[in-house]
Amino acid sequence: MKFKRRLQADEEGIPITNLVDVLFLLIVFFMMSTVLSFDRGYGVKLPQSSAAGAISNKGVGVTIARDGKVYVDGNETPLDRLGDAVKSRQRTEGNNVILKSDRETRFQAIADVMDRLLAVGIGDLSLPVVERSAER
Repeated sequence: MKFKRRLQADEEGIPITNLVDVLFLLIVFFMMSTVLSFDRGYGVKLPQSSAAGAISNKGVGVTIARDGKVYVDGNETPLDRLGDAVKSRQRTEGNNVILKSDRETRFQAIADVMDRLLAVGIGDLSLPVVERSAER
């Protein structure tokens, strides 16, 4: 009795199922570990202080650029509509307002923004600074 031998065709190519799993995990890792900064494009350099403390990044970000333009969470906002814009963002972002300004910004521009915020009843302001290096 003679049996026919069946030959199975070998799968050609590289099995990539495991590679896709690893690639997916790497993508998720890099997405979760990436820190997003919305105010890098404005060229804002925060002032330095030797007593810089930790300030929460949760809240509405108000940025004053060197030229005096005001941004609320990345959107340019005229000074007369600043209070309304911040109030509407506080509903979703929380009550804290993080007021960032360039170290070259005129103090009058910062005072004008603070006046507008205080006029609409916003009193929870954070003023972040960069810790001064020990070299000085």
